[in-house]
Amino acid sequence: MNGRFLILTAILAYSASHSPAADSTAWQKVSSTHFIVMHTGDEPLAKTVSERAESYYSTIAADLGYTRYQNFWLWDNRVKILIYPSAAAFSEACDAPAWAAGRASPQRHEIASYRQSGEGFLSTLLPHELAHLILSDFIGESRVPLWLTEGFSEWEQSGRPPPAAGGLMSRRFPLKTLFSMDIRRDTDRERVSLFYAQSASVVGFLIKTYGGDSFGSFCRALRDGKDLAAALASAYPHDAPSLDTLEQKWLSPRTTGP
Repeated sequence: MNGRFLILTAILAYSASHSPAADSTAWQKVSSTHFIVMHTGDEPLAKTVSERAESYYSTIAADLGYTRYQNFWLWDNRVKILIYPSAAAFSEACDAPAWAAGRASPQRHEIASYRQSGEGFLSTLLPHELAHLILSDFIGESRVPLWLTEGFSEWEQSGRPPPAAGGLMSRRFPLKTLFSMDIRRDTDRERVSLFYAQSASVVGFLIKTYGGDSFGSFCRALRDGKDLAAALASAYPHDAPSLDTLEQKWLSPRTTGP
């Protein structure tokens, strides 16, 4: 398990009760269609964050098949992205551990981080956390299986690479095992890394092979209360009428891969 995973796990596990109004930071804002980026004087960075967030929003929306959904994250429902001036300011305001790079709160519709050098926040943390928030809103936080939310978020941050083969396939979990796993307290780094990689591979397979409309139908079936097997069968009646069939379809194009 690499350092990137450690950071993201901390972000997902952390939930703060603070808000911009609750601290003494002099906030300024840059607003866009779906986001309000709060900053403390770095407007160029805030505008870049806003532009990237809108781009990621469009891509994630397309993968969920709801590009025509008219009232999602608009006006008063826009997501706030807080950019603190330093890691220390972020840690103090959000009561975060010193090594945490950010956090997301579905309840507050909010992502928080701090000014950082390099592309880490823009290309990794931001799309990952946006995917979590969008999927949580789309399905309902209590109805999203862990493999689905982590796999979807990993897929959205990864730039959609070719699905992994070779080592991943040789060490894979059976899908019935993967879909019931809860690795949030697991201390086996290899096992947890495999869970993330395989979850992203399954999500990527569903989206790339069958398209965003079918994936969105699958998510809506979960939202409407269907269990996992019934939701898959509803969205993919010919390709995933059972978990065993889905596993065979998922494996078939990869067993001879690199």
